[in-house]
Amino acid sequence: MSRPDIPENIPALFKQGTEIPHAPASKQDIAALKGESKRVVKRITAIIGEHRHAAAPLGIEFIDEDIRSVLTALRAHARGGPGLPVPGARDEIHAHVLNRLFEELVEEPSNILFTTATGPDTIRYDAMEPAFWIECLDLTERTYCP
Repeated sequence: MSRPDIPENIPALFKQGTEIPHAPASKQDIAALKGESKRVVKRITAIIGEHRHAAAPLGIEFIDEDIRSVLTALRAHARGGPGLPVPGARDEIHAHVLNRLFEELVEEPSNILFTTATGPDTIRYDAMEPAFWIECLDLTERTYCP
């Protein structure tokens, strides 16, 4: 559909390949990643604690196997699987509690932002990568569910 007031050849707004952001000037070093992983595990642990506290009036006690089931479902989701429903529920209320914890934790990788210097005066904010999220889940399980 051609209109007389719009030319047939409109130049592209972007040149091919310029839409892709430049690579960061420097990557985060291992020490920074260790610190970030501690921060993420602390956050995951706090959320688990809140859910554990909220489940107590319902007569639900979180045991290590419950936490392990949620963390396993989160890892499966990070690898592209559905994650829900979380396996291992003892009854309908327990299933709801486990799935609610999953639903809250599954949002965390997009809520935790990392800063990367892209130049002398610029910083880029990036969401957590799935591989790092899985590492944090593994660390949480080793720490929380001995």
